[in-house]
Amino acid sequence: MRGPYGHSANVIDKEKIVKKSTAGIPKKLLDKPTEGWKADLPLPQLPPELPLRHTGRCPNFVNDIYLELSGSRNLNRTVIFMFALLTFSIAVATVKIFFFDLGSRAFASQPVLFIFMTLVAIGTVLGSIGMVRTGTAPPRDEPVRFNRKRGKVYVYRFHRGGPITGKGGGVFPSVFNWEDLRAETWSRTAPSPSGVPMFAWGVDVAVVAPGTNHVVDRFQLAGSNANGEHMWAMARAYMNLGAEALPKYPYPPRDWNNEVPTLDPGLRLAPKVQWPAGMDLESRTAP
Repeated sequence: MRGPYGHSANVIDKEKIVKKSTAGIPKKLLDKPTEGWKADLPLPQLPPELPLRHTGRCPNFVNDIYLELSGSRNLNRTVIFMFALLTFSIAVATVKIFFFDLGSRAFASQPVLFIFMTLVAIGTVLGSIGMVRTGTAPPRDEPVRFNRKRGKVYVYRFHRGGPITGKGGGVFPSVFNWEDLRAETWSRTAPSPSGVPMFAWGVDVAVVAPGTNHVVDRFQLAGSNANGEHMWAMARAYMNLGAEALPKYPYPPRDWNNEVPTLDPGLRLAPKVQWPAGMDLESRTAP
């Protein structure tokens, strides 16, 4: 049977089904959506439609020139250190029991057991080193500065590098044009320090080539520990309307470099935020 325009009725019915099934699915704006993409947030030139409430983290700093938001991952470094200590203790116990207490008696007739326990000892030692790096390598904060006068965004960006040696890691501050940013929400499954998968969510900011939706770079604005959508809304409010459009927080901002809890060895060992001198001056001043 053919439709009124010469198409098969079955083809027309299938097209209707496809349109109905995809009608409520959001379209991805960028050519390379972030991993675990959920939705695109409003474009940078669009200020929030409603007044913002003082939820989430208070800005690190704000005046009529620049806004600084905290991008700290706020890792539970104490828990990470506890897992690292536990893992290292397992390694020490393994070496003591199987290589000193039992010694050659345990491996004389079972060389496979010797190889297996050697791998266990090495693996647990390397695992504990990796956990210590996870807790101490990230800086105390990873701030993002939005300079309204220059139309620029300065990102104190951290790369983890190799899991054991940290090769290729460190802080790599970057600067982008505000109008070239696009924010996306995501949800992912990530490993925990114990190895058990855990659910994570957050907001990434993509950098696109001017006038296109082609992604050339990307950085994380917030993870599960912060309200990334609210942070993006504050940035849009500030860059489009000024400091007066930001919510008034009833408490002062946190001094991430110096307010370190006594019982948080990871944060105490973590490096302080130290912008390059030239970028620091540029990001805090008008042209």
